[in-house]
Amino acid sequence: MAATPTDLRLRYPAFRGVANDDISYWLDDALVYVSGWGDEAAAGQIEYAAHHMVEVGVPGIAKTDAEQIPAGVTKFKSGTMDVAISEAAANRSLAGGYASTVYGQRFLAMQRRNAGGPYLVGCV
Repeated sequence: MAATPTDLRLRYPAFRGVANDDISYWLDDALVYVSGWGDEAAAGQIEYAAHHMVEVGVPGIAKTDAEQIPAGVTKFKSGTMDVAISEAAANRSLAGGYASTVYGQRFLAMQRRNAGGPYLVGCV
């Protein structure tokens, strides 16, 4: 069964301000990547959609108080600006792709569980 915008909002209330059309677009886009995932297909759709909406900056995604300061910032000084970023956060950001958001990391874990092993091409 395919995920709906309501399913995504139930799992992640931070997306309650995102338009149905935006959520539906990304959920539909995810169908290509989660076909054959059985019971995890809807959850995979949600993780994929949430990751991409954060990545492209879809309007309406709420931030919690903890997220107002960017993840990985370990120190912040206002006068003459003095910011320190944790090495782990910097590496995640540099890695890009699915590793850059918690939703993408969850999608990758699901993908590893559901994607087949190596495929042999041209073998009889």
